[in-house]
Amino acid sequence: MRAPRWASWALLVGAVALAAWGWFVLGFLSEPSAVANLRVALIVIGAGSIGLGVAAAITGVWMLISRRT
Repeated sequence: MRAPRWASWALLVGAVALAAWGWFVLGFLSEPSAVANLRVALIVIGAGSIGLGVAAAITGVWMLISRRT
């Protein structure tokens, strides 16, 4: 089954948005209130968003490459 043509581009746009969100969230680690459980939550949310962004980017690029061959 083939995905729609726009699906790979949607994945790439979503990957950029997730990576930007993760970077934004990780920026709050330097705040004085980022201690204990809140710090852990910021790390999990930020790193998880960046990780999902990377995975979505890899998938989107793979879809673009496989469509051309």
